[in-house]
Amino acid sequence: MSATSSPMFGKRSESVRSAVFAGEWYPGDSTVLTQTIDELLADGTQNTTDDKPIAIIVPHAGYRYSAPVAATAFRALQEHVYDRVVGLAFNHRLASTYAGVVADCDHSAYRTPLGDVPVDINACRSLIGVDALHAAPGIADGEHSLELQLPFLQRVIGSFSLVPLYVGQLTHQGQARAAAAISTIVDNRTLLLVSTDFTHYGPRFGFKPFLDDIENRLNEYANQAADVIGRVDYDGFVSYIDRTQDTICGRHAVALLLRLLSMRGGAACIRTGVDTSGRLTGGYHNSVTYQSFVFTPRKFALSEAERKQLLDLARLSAQSHLSGRGQPSIDQAALPDALRERGACFVTLKNRGSLRGCIGHITANDALFDSVMHNAVSACNDYRFANARITESELVNEIDIEISHITPMEPVDRVENIVVGRHGLYIAGRGRRGVLLPQVASERGWTREEFLIQICRKAGIAEDAWCEKDTKLFRFEAQVFGE
Repeated sequence: MSATSSPMFGKRSESVRSAVFAGEWYPGDSTVLTQTIDELLADGTQNTTDDKPIAIIVPHAGYRYSAPVAATAFRALQEHVYDRVVGLAFNHRLASTYAGVVADCDHSAYRTPLGDVPVDINACRSLIGVDALHAAPGIADGEHSLELQLPFLQRVIGSFSLVPLYVGQLTHQGQARAAAAISTIVDNRTLLLVSTDFTHYGPRFGFKPFLDDIENRLNEYANQAADVIGRVDYDGFVSYIDRTQDTICGRHAVALLLRLLSMRGGAACIRTGVDTSGRLTGGYHNSVTYQSFVFTPRKFALSEAERKQLLDLARLSAQSHLSGRGQPSIDQAALPDALRERGACFVTLKNRGSLRGCIGHITANDALFDSVMHNAVSACNDYRFANARITESELVNEIDIEISHITPMEPVDRVENIVVGRHGLYIAGRGRRGVLLPQVASERGWTREEFLIQICRKAGIAEDAWCEKDTKLFRFEAQVFGE
């Protein structure tokens, strides 16, 4: 698919996309629209968070139906600053007929009754070329899924640029490639936004998996979807869709967001709102479920100052070793309590992104600071690089240090409890053992199954040995930080 020829989309020139659904799905008068949104934002009774969101999922029906639920997520954006919003939407008319992610590069701005939102054309075009990402004029025509979110964004964050992406069908590999590409334009002043409604129930939507106790069954579906989304579990969400065939219209966009967040080390998530059109209208013959979610950075035990102190100790220890001065002397009493407590860690050394050493322990036998210092020295002597050991000059001028602070291991009773992006794995079987840190799977965009295969390969055992009765499989988390 290309920007100049496509069986689905016609050739276009850059223009401002008009507010197609203003006055129909939401107020077309700017004063009324402002008042409507401000009242919704002020009516805060749902869960929220004080942490700065990195992503949200919001519904997109007409405002009378879904706006109260959407407002619970938008409310969490207030008082925070964003320069760019990456919108992961989709085209209802064409969702089943196009693959990959289509960037709308033919509009210079999206117009609402509150003004124009400029499109970040350079960011859009920078994504084109990855095989999972395309440009196709006309992708936004007659589509409401992104337009309805813009007035909320204009009220809560003010000025921002928009990267409008419309998500079609993607393979696991396509999800990973698209997520990796989009991640290149994401920083701490970028918001990721997924626009989707959830279960579409009834004959109008061709989905009637149950005929009795409809209200409670719809709530069960909503809660099952919310459970895997709340764990930022890409594999769990895809499995849920395959198992239930739930008619979540933006399911590919949700999966892409979960994939992207998992490849960036995961996130914390809360559901801020949930409702159904059936409850609002008093009838469940046809009903649509609306849910909102807010994602924030994961919280860890070590503070920013403590992380920096550990990185400094790792570098000091490695450099002292490579210069022949031995282990440096440290005033332990001056260290924070968190660094003097027992802790497990890995120290990784990279030269411009290429691995040059990684050594560590998954059990806490020594003080954390001591483990960091000893593992930094050991990483300099990683046996895998015995023929090209790190020199002091390379360490000083080219090496970046990364530390993974490991939580205690937990046995895995069900592989479904492994969340890529959150968990690392340790395996022991057939007399062999192996360990893979969480970021190894995250950075490579592995699925859960690929992660299990790779941990077996790391241990030097059969790829399916993880499912053998005598194999012991453990999971752990890690606070990963680097220079």
